[in-house]
Amino acid sequence: MSASPMTRALTATARMLTLPVLVFAWCAPHTPAAAQQDLPTVAVMDFTGFMMGGGTDAQISLGKAVTAMLVTEFSGRAGIQVVERAEIQDMLREQDLALSGRLDESSAIQVGKLLGAQYVLHGQVTSILEDMRMDIRAIDVETSEIIAVMKKNDRTSALLGVVVALADEFGSELDLVPPSNRPNIEPIPVAATIEFSRAVDFEDRGDVERAIEHYEAALEIHPDHRDAQRALERLREGTR
Repeated sequence: MSASPMTRALTATARMLTLPVLVFAWCAPHTPAAAQQDLPTVAVMDFTGFMMGGGTDAQISLGKAVTAMLVTEFSGRAGIQVVERAEIQDMLREQDLALSGRLDESSAIQVGKLLGAQYVLHGQVTSILEDMRMDIRAIDVETSEIIAVMKKNDRTSALLGVVVALADEFGSELDLVPPSNRPNIEPIPVAATIEFSRAVDFEDRGDVERAIEHYEAALEIHPDHRDAQRALERLREGTR
C-alpha cells in the first residue's frame, strides 16, 4: 500500500530537517573531556634556571625537572586538569619556540591559549651548593592577569616538599579542596635530582634510551623517586 501524499511530504520534511543537524554534528569542533567537565586547565611551562654543585662540574637544567614534578603533582589532584609536558613540547616545536632558550611571559600566555589552558605557570628555579630558590607566577590566560606570585627558599634535597607546597598554594587560589592522599614527602638526594634532570632533558630531545638510563640511575640513588618511577613506566610502555 503506497503512502499518501501527506505522509510523503512529512517524510521529506523530516529528512530535510535532519540533514543540517547531522552536518552540524560532523563539523562541530571536538570538545575534550576536560572542557566537558568544566574543570580549570593549567599548563606548566618549563621553568628557566639551573643547578650548580652536587658533585658535578656541569650546569644541570633543574627547571625542566621541577616542571615535570609539578605536572605529576597536579595530575593526581581532583578539580583540575593539567596539560602534559609532551603536548606542550609539541606545541613549542610547532611555534618554533622549543629551541629559543627562554620562553617569555607573553609567549607562555600565547602557548597557553593555543593549548586551551585557563592558567599558565611560569618562572625560574636555581640551586647553588644545596640552596634552592623558586620564583613562580600563575597567570590567567584570558586576562593576562597574574593571580599568584609564589616564592620558595629551601634546601635542594627538600625539592618534593617545595613542589607539593607550590601546588597547594596554587590550588588555594582556585579554591580547590586539598588532596586527602599526600605523597610520602622525603628528602631527595641531590645526586638523584641531577640524574632525574638529565633524564627529562634527554627525553625532550627524543633520546629515550639515554632518558631511561638516567631515570634508572635516579631510582638507584633514591628508590622512592615518584616521578622517575612514573616516567620509566610511561617510556617502557612506549608512550610519552
